[in-house]
Amino acid sequence: MSEYYADLRKMLRAVRLACGFTQKSVAAALGISRSAYTYYESGHTAPDIPTLKVLAAVFGLPAECFLYPEQFTQLETARKRAPKKVGQGISHIGLLSEEERALIARTRAAHTGR
Repeated sequence: MSEYYADLRKMLRAVRLACGFTQKSVAAALGISRSAYTYYESGHTAPDIPTLKVLAAVFGLPAECFLYPEQFTQLETARKRAPKKVGQGISHIGLLSEEERALIARTRAAHTGR
């Protein structure tokens, strides 16, 4: 594994956890499967440039963070795990958390070029 992939995979996981997102929610924002996103975080594969730009928008970071991850090592690594489920039962259907609304807004902005 190259140093770039090692830095990128660490950064993707740290930023995702710091934002409180699950792998599944980030994968959904990218329009890929959770297992495909897991390959990014494990270093098996790396996202292409357009995907990195969308990831940057989803996390609210400049794209350079992912293009040159070694320069952005000051990001604090979160040690907590993201929840696997948002909630139980049907009472939560249609109700989005503030973080989920922000994720959707950033994803839409990235896809529309705003």
